[in-house]
Amino acid sequence: MQDKILKYNIKNIVMPLLASCPVSAIANLFFSRGIPLFMLHRMTHASQPENGKTTSRHLRRCLQYLVRNKYNFISLEKLVLTLRNGEALPPKPVVFTLDDGYVDQAEIAVPIFLEFNCPVTFFVITGMLDRTLWPWDARVSWIIETTGKTSLNTTISGKPVNLNLGSSHERRLARRLLHNHIREASAADMPEILLQLAGDADVVIPQEAPDAYRPLSWEMARQLEQDGVQFAPHSVTHNILSRLGREAQEREIHDSWLTMTNELARPLKIFCYPTGRAQDFGHREIETLKSNGFLGAVTTIPGVYKSEYPTEQHIYSLPRFSLPHSMGEFMQYCSWIESTRGNYLQSGQTSCLSGNGARHFRVQHSNDL
Repeated sequence: MQDKILKYNIKNIVMPLLASCPVSAIANLFFSRGIPLFMLHRMTHASQPENGKTTSRHLRRCLQYLVRNKYNFISLEKLVLTLRNGEALPPKPVVFTLDDGYVDQAEIAVPIFLEFNCPVTFFVITGMLDRTLWPWDARVSWIIETTGKTSLNTTISGKPVNLNLGSSHERRLARRLLHNHIREASAADMPEILLQLAGDADVVIPQEAPDAYRPLSWEMARQLEQDGVQFAPHSVTHNILSRLGREAQEREIHDSWLTMTNELARPLKIFCYPTGRAQDFGHREIETLKSNGFLGAVTTIPGVYKSEYPTEQHIYSLPRFSLPHSMGEFMQYCSWIESTRGNYLQSGQTSCLSGNGARHFRVQHSNDL
């Protein structure tokens, strides 16, 4: 733990120096700058992050840093259309997105983005806004937060899982471990897994999402759309597409878009893969998006987008960073430094993105010195 704290402190001291204008001006002569896309999930007004939530203070601080250092806020739509058309991007572009569709995101994050005139794309789980479900991962988190047990012994797909829940830190680790285990299960097994987990935790999952997991309403979304927020689909149920049969994964894509066109005036036809790891989508999902006329898609694979990525396929697997809680990490992701660390294709995504017949496109960058 002390090593982790030391590394955190060193990064917060060193990164501002490496990302400073004089150093960046020299580095940009040798390294191409990638385009960072950031995603945010749950938000809080608390002074410190809780349960992985981003604080309003930290988000504001990040945006202030970008303004001071002359970054350009651009919308995800502008990025994708610019990439597809091979046009020039403004210098030092940065993109922000929100995932899922919780009311705290609408009430806390969106006003801050509007305050800074920063475009933001809100990917929503349509079934959640329809009030027909609350996502499996939210239910897992609720079980761990609610149970009165200090330890939990359960099974997932026949495999025993033993968890300590004696402290808030242990509960965070338990929640993460369960999410990782359940992601590997079949979507058909999800109801049984959640029922087993709730029973072992001595809790009953409520039919409707409790206040802590309350989604925004379609009426709220329509108002935010009028304020300039763009909305795009994040599936119907948040089930992992690669774990579904062909017809089911097609419904997740098609039906989520159909719902958005019925509820909103100008939904954006860019998709956000549920959980978004390299193994959570593939050629099948990309071809479904193309056949349904989607302009592109985003993942949760960390990395900057680089102009040397040569094919249209990459627009359907755009990398994103989760907004870090550390300013040092945030500066790193926005600067030339991240572009020297390799690219997200090295994480195993190459096989999904390669293929014959992909149309090539060209991206031009303005001088950002």
